[in-house]
Amino acid sequence: MSHRWRLAGGEWGQASFSVVATLAAVLLAGVLVNRVAWTAESINKKAERIARTATPINEATDAVLNLDRTNELGSSILATAEPLQGKLAEIVRLAQSVDGLAISINNSATTVDGVAKSINSDAVGILQTARSIDQGVKTIIAGLNTTLGIVTSVKGDSGNILTQAQTAHRLAACIDQGLIGTSAPDNHCR
Repeated sequence: MSHRWRLAGGEWGQASFSVVATLAAVLLAGVLVNRVAWTAESINKKAERIARTATPINEATDAVLNLDRTNELGSSILATAEPLQGKLAEIVRLAQSVDGLAISINNSATTVDGVAKSINSDAVGILQTARSIDQGVKTIIAGLNTTLGIVTSVKGDSGNILTQAQTAHRLAACIDQGLIGTSAPDNHCR
């Protein structure tokens, strides 16, 4: 009969160990789940920062969209300036050869002055657009640098999650291997 009590006591010790091992596994799983949740929350916050950073980038690209208008103005200035060289040469030649044509030259000079004022006005618009594009590009670069930093941080967090998941799998395999009645142990316990 004392042999029977010793067997029951040994079974009680094994059952107690199984209960303790199970409680330890549950606590460990709780801690790991909490760490994964914290890391996921950190990734969420960083994703919100990326979304806030993308808004000024989107606004800054509006200046780049005005590039077609700038090109149109540049083409117009070029087309307007091409015939001026020939007209100016003609005016100088006529002024030197005939004093009587001074009135005609004066009228032509008035036309040239109007065209020059138009060119100057167009040049002011081009300068403003170029400054706007420059500012937009600076804003885009700053936003991209911020986004790159956030993406690098998110990549590090995802690496931490993978490491934690692998550790949890290994520990679960070890706990599973230590349980009574496990038929096929997981080979991940090291």
